[in-house]
Amino acid sequence: MTKNHLIPLSACLLAILGTVPAVAQDTGRSTRMVDSPPTNTMGRWSDADTARPSSLIPLTSYGYVGINGGISDFGLPGCAAGASCDETDIGYKVYAGGQFSRIFGVEVSYVDLGRLDRNGGDVRARGVNLGLVANWPLAEQLNVFGKIGAVYGWTRTGSPVPGVAIGNKSDMNLSYGAGAQFDINRNWAIRGDWDAYRMEFAGGRDTVSLLSIGGVYKF
Repeated sequence: MTKNHLIPLSACLLAILGTVPAVAQDTGRSTRMVDSPPTNTMGRWSDADTARPSSLIPLTSYGYVGINGGISDFGLPGCAAGASCDETDIGYKVYAGGQFSRIFGVEVSYVDLGRLDRNGGDVRARGVNLGLVANWPLAEQLNVFGKIGAVYGWTRTGSPVPGVAIGNKSDMNLSYGAGAQFDINRNWAIRGDWDAYRMEFAGGRDTVSLLSIGGVYKF
């Protein structure tokens, strides 16, 4: 990944973060957690289906959608002697989730981990992920969470260098991660994630991570 990639990404993230103090001050404490649903007027989780916000995922409520962008780290072995091999690139994910209960939820996402220049060719990795989410509120506007699930990933490896494994691969593998979310107001939040995806490449299986930040819209 070049410095030219980092400049627009850094500017975007700084712009997002710069909105937090002003918006949070205007909205006061009238916020709720995305990954940890809000209390009702009686100060507790509501069992009435009509009292819960909707979700795009069946059997869940308190739904949300979001998009994150950040840095992906492949850490692939097998760089040929004298060849140039990148290890990081810009990646992103789009996701939707909902809650089974106050603590537990589910999230589905599409993730594009970017493209690396390696061994005179390139390597790409993408996937669709389904994970269970466990949440823990630290404050009224701050929530932390952990994730574990499965990713169906597909990769492409190309190179003109003799002896370097090339080809397309796809497989179902483990995914896991953690993150934190700051609620700006009832409908908007800023969220940071660290995700790890096991991926099958032409040269073998490896873990690709994505460190990202983005915005969330809550139903």
